[in-house]
Amino acid sequence: MSPDGVRRTPRETRAAHRVLAALEAAYEDADRQVFLRTRDLSESGVYLWAPDPPAVGSEAQLLLELPGQPAFLRLSGTVIRSDPGRTGGFALRFAEGPSAQGFKALRSFVERVLQSADEGHDPQT
Repeated sequence: MSPDGVRRTPRETRAAHRVLAALEAAYEDADRQVFLRTRDLSESGVYLWAPDPPAVGSEAQLLLELPGQPAFLRLSGTVIRSDPGRTGGFALRFAEGPSAQGFKALRSFVERVLQSADEGHDPQT
């Protein structure tokens, strides 16, 4: 836990704040189309739970529904880490960032989660 009481992932050197977020996501690459669940999310990427994750370097599309947003967010990216195994998953870095509206939605969601954590609330309810 950080000094301000917010639970963050271990790497504090990230350029973007990463928050824990269990959201439904539709993932698609050249080999598969699957529904997955996110572990954490930032303005620059997402970690998704998957027992059989795609290979590092895979290009992918992600459809994500952020709570409080009227439309799905369509993102593209590259797999930058793959952790195979029963409780594994993978990290997807968003390509060049989403559209201006998508970036604003991601930033707003991350800020709401951080603010709610500071206040002791669950922002996903």
